[in-house]
Amino acid sequence: MTETRDDTVTWLTQEAYDRLKSELDYLSGPGRTEIAKRIEAARDEGDLRENGGYHAAKEEQGKQESAFSRSCTSWTIPGSATRRAPTVSWAPA
Repeated sequence: MTETRDDTVTWLTQEAYDRLKSELDYLSGPGRTEIAKRIEAARDEGDLRENGGYHAAKEEQGKQESAFSRSCTSWTIPGSATRRAPTVSWAPA
C-alpha cells in the first residue's frame, strides 16, 4: 500500500480553528466598521495634515488590513471567501 502525504495541509485543534475563524470574522466585519467610523470621526475634525486621531486611525487600519490579508493568504478556512494553500483542517477530539 502506498501512503501519500500532503504537505500543504496543516491540522488544527478545534480550539485553534475556532480562534482563527473568529479573528478572520472580526477583521472582515466589525473590525473594519470600527476603523471606518474612527476615520470618519477624525475627518470631521478638520485639517487632516495636523490631525493625530486621523493618522492613528489610518495606521491602525493598515495594521488590521495586513492582519486580515495574512489570515486570508495563510489559511483556507471552510466558508471563507478566500481559498489558498495551505489548507487548514481539523479533526474532532
